[in-house]
Amino acid sequence: MTTHNPNQHARLWSMLAFVFLFSSSPTSAGEARARADYMVHCQGCHVQDGSGFPGKVPDLRATLPLLISVEGGRAFLVRVPGSSQSALSDAGLAGVLNWMITNLTEGEEITGFTPYQPEEVTRYRATRLDDVFATRDALIGHLEGTDGRTTE
Repeated sequence: MTTHNPNQHARLWSMLAFVFLFSSSPTSAGEARARADYMVHCQGCHVQDGSGFPGKVPDLRATLPLLISVEGGRAFLVRVPGSSQSALSDAGLAGVLNWMITNLTEGEEITGFTPYQPEEVTRYRATRLDDVFATRDALIGHLEGTDGRTTE
């Protein structure tokens, strides 16, 4: 008859956790960090699936593909107050934006999307965005609703 040693179980679980944490690929670890950052810094307004609140907070699932497709859209995503003024580092914000574009676009292929880099985020954050609504309208106002979805 064997006896169970609680210390053995604790050591076994610790070893399994260690192996799991350090065997994860850098990509999946980076994605997990970006998802967690989205949950902490963005999900309060844009909600878990990015759908936002109609009339108040834009639906990221509809607006991300539009913004990425127009000149100035990449900069806009960095410069909106929720991004530019967040506590995230430039690398952290780049990771969140890349995660959002990859995961919140309802499977739409973002043709030619180049992932954000921290240096790019630094450059865009340096320029203040004075009128979010006018800038957003100028960038994608003419495109919204063309796919049958509302974005506000």
